Formats: sequence, structure tokens, C-alpha cells
Amino acid sequence: MRAFFREIAHDLYSFFTSITLAIVLISLIALLALVGTLIPQETFTREVDYIARYGVEGYNTLKKLQLTNIFGSWYFLFLMALFTLNLSACTLKRLSASWRYWKLPMSFIPPEGLRRFEHSYVLSGSVCSDAPRRIRALLERHGYRVREQNSQILAEKWRWERFGIDIFHISLLIVIVGGLVTMLFGYRTFEIAHQGDTINLPGADFAVRVKRFWSENYKNSERVMDWRTELTVIEDDKEIVTKTIEVNAPLRYKGYNFYQSAFGTDWQGAARVTLALFRANGTEIGEFVGTVDDGFEVPSENIFVKVGAFLPDFALTENLIAYSRTQRLENPAVFVEIYDAQGLRLMRTWAFSRPEMQTFWETALARVSGEMPYRVKLVGMTAPEFTGLQITKDPGRPIVYFGFLFIILGLLVHMYFKHRQIWVHVSEGEIVISGTVRNNLRSFAQEFRRLGDEIERLGVVTHPEPELVT
Repeated sequence: MRAFFREIAHDLYSFFTSITLAIVLISLIALLALVGTLIPQETFTREVDYIARYGVEGYNTLKKLQLTNIFGSWYFLFLMALFTLNLSACTLKRLSASWRYWKLPMSFIPPEGLRRFEHSYVLSGSVCSDAPRRIRALLERHGYRVREQNSQILAEKWRWERFGIDIFHISLLIVIVGGLVTMLFGYRTFEIAHQGDTINLPGADFAVRVKRFWSENYKNSERVMDWRTELTVIEDDKEIVTKTIEVNAPLRYKGYNFYQSAFGTDWQGAARVTLALFRANGTEIGEFVGTVDDGFEVPSENIFVKVGAFLPDFALTENLIAYSRTQRLENPAVFVEIYDAQGLRLMRTWAFSRPEMQTFWETALARVSGEMPYRVKLVGMTAPEFTGLQITKDPGRPIVYFGFLFIILGLLVHMYFKHRQIWVHVSEGEIVISGTVRNNLRSFAQEFRRLGDEIERLGVVTHPEPELVT
């Protein structure tokens, strides 16, 4: 039984340390992240904006597939969990190997073995007695750690670079931890606010008031150049700070960030409409004003008219579901319900500002529902301007920044520092210099050649004078 569990543990370890698994997971995560940039995520997007862009069916499909909240979907979290396990296992495996490499000391290599190195340099002649001291001092000036063993000089530097890629792996785990902290304890939302509104945040001991907002156009153009909103932080009934925010210039206070995100007319959220009400025989009752999600009473008829919704650009799906194609006043319509004094609904209908749409709808409604007790027409509409604010709190951000800093550090160490080792064997008639570098870095060949030339210029080897033949 113990052998069986050991085999399962070995198989799991092999699976989670697989490079193939890492490549597949990274590819899938990158693909989902790309989709998340193409499809607006629901934290910062209103439902009506989804319907306007994709239609009701498209929006329902996206929501069912969790594509409007990719980074909180079960499949993205599952991939991230697998990737975290894969990265942790790979980091542990590689860190163990790096530690063994770190503990492995340089050892004596006979001259015959040194001559077979790719980088080898031989000085022949009479070797002076203080050659080891001079060579050792030269190598130390070049940053090498030097020791002697059996008349052989052993020099090395940057052995610690082996841990560079381990720092990179550990830093990725730190970034993931930072993201998890934000996911568990952070806050993200999108707020539609009007002038004078006060925004209260869950868990915060302060509120933010929208004092005013405006847009700036390009010169001689109606194209918007910038949106600006003036926000005031209120704490203990006192105004603490006031700042004008714009795109990429948020207000930051106590860990919360307020970004300028949108601007426009809030037709669907706060439209104020004027409706003309008629009896079934065509007699006009009068004009009345109501707002979305509210309504008005008609005392002469003892009825209540509820304004359910306003669509600036009315359209119907194939399933006859109403939605707004755009946020412009192309085909404005208002949904109306009429109730009697006992709260019994008498009718419901759409009222339009375009006469041809009103006639078409009333004809279709009469054909389906029969004669209706009242007719309603849309004769006027107004709506306040709104500013759209992205509000975030990212407690994991410092952790993520710390992780990214060490990712850069690990990559720099891995790319620009390579463990170098040099053996110098000093004997009576020659000096053999050999060296190696991890990953066979090409630039080491030039460095090694320069070291050999510098050792030769030390004058530690003298060549015998040629004998005269008479």
C-alpha cells in the first residue's frame, strides 16, 4: 500500500512539474486574458450597455458563459489554481537543484584534463617563484573568489546567479498571491453619478460627493477631448480634500481609487418624460411628467401611470425583447404600465415619440390584446448628464509591485550574470589556464582570452635564451 501511494505521489509530482503543462496553462490563461480585453467586464459596464452592444440574446449568452466576468469565472480560477500548483512544483524542483549546485565546490583537475577544456591557455617556459601570488592577485582584481588546492589556483564568481531563475519563479507566485489578496479583500465597481450625488462605499469611513463635471472638445470640433469630474472627500461631515479627476489622473484616498471612466446623458437611468394620455375614444386627458422607475397619478381617472423604462434607441430582438441599440436619441420609447385604484394593472404599452412607430405599435397591440382603455404618447423627454466613475481598492497592489520588481531582478541576473570558473595549474615548465561558464556564454571567450593575455603580461613565465651554435 505504501508503495502504491508513493507511485501516485511520484506521478502527481511528475505531472505538476511538466513543462508541457506549464506551456498549455500559460497559453490558455493568455487567451482568456485577451478575450477579457475584447469583451467589457461587468465590474465596469452596465447591463444596458451590454444589451446595446450585443443585444439581449448575445448578452445572455455571454453571461451564461461567464465571458462578462472572465477573471472571476470558475474556469479561469481553475486554470490559475493549476498554474499555481505547476509553478510551485517547478520552483521547488528547480530550487533543490540550484541549492545542490550552490553547495558543489570547485575541485582539483589534473593538467591533462584542463587541456581538454574548450577555453584553455598554456604558457610554457621558466615559471617564476611568485607566479601563484601574482596570478591570484590579478584574478581577485577581476572579482573572482580565489583559493589554492594542490598547487592549483581555483577561481570563480557569480555562482549565485543560478538562483536568478528561481527568484523569477518565486516572484510569479508573489504576484499571484497579490492578485488573490485583491480578489478576496479588494473592491471594484462602476458608479453612474449625477451632479450633487454622494457616493457611499462599503467598509469605508468616508463618502465622496460629485460637485460638478464637464467635458472639453477639440478646437473647432464636437469630438470630446477629455472628461473631468470634481470630487470632494467627506469624512465626519467635513470636506477633507477636493480634486478634479480625468482619464489617467484619479483621486486616491485611503486605498480607494476613483477613475474617470465615462460621460454622457443618463437616458436609461434617470430620464424624465412627458406623456400625453388619451382615452380609448381619442379624448385627450392631458400631459403628465414622470421619471423612470416612478410615475404619476391621474386624479380625474383614478389611475396611476408607472414609467418602467426608457430606451433612447428602441429595437426588438427576434424574441420580441426590447433593448436600446445605441445611447443616442434615434428612436426613443418609454415603457408604461397603468394601474387602477386597487393596484390592478389595466394595461401596459410602449409609447414612442416618432408618429409612425406609435401607430405601428398601437395597431399591433390592438390586434393582440384588443381595445385598450387608454392610449399613451411620448411628447417630451429630458435626462441629466452623468459621470461614470470606476472605483477600485487593491490591497494586493503593493504585493504585486514587489513581485514584479523581483521578476525584473531575477531576469537581469539570469540574462547578464553567468557562473564563471577558472583553473590555473602552475608547474615548473608551464602554466595551464582553463575556464568554463554555465550555459557556454560566448562573451566568456573574449574575457578568458583577455585574462590569459594579462597573466602573460605579468611576466610570470620567462622564455629561455636560444643557444648560439658555432
